[in-house]
Amino acid sequence: MNRFSRVLLKRYEAERKPANIAMMAVLDGIQKMYAVNFGPLNAFRAAAFHGAHYISPIKKRIISYASGEQSLPLFS
Repeated sequence: MNRFSRVLLKRYEAERKPANIAMMAVLDGIQKMYAVNFGPLNAFRAAAFHGAHYISPIKKRIISYASGEQSLPLFS
């Protein structure tokens, strides 16, 4: 890898790091939410994910955020 490629890679890494940390925190929260087995929470969780899957604008923004195309996942 040449020097120019390393500089570009470091710049990209620095730009993406805050968004990657935020995404890791969200995914960690989702994992913890799924670790809890409580009836009302299970129903709410299922409804929320079902809704996010079928509401196209929300789904597109979440995917766009996860892929680094947008800085905020919702309402931006």
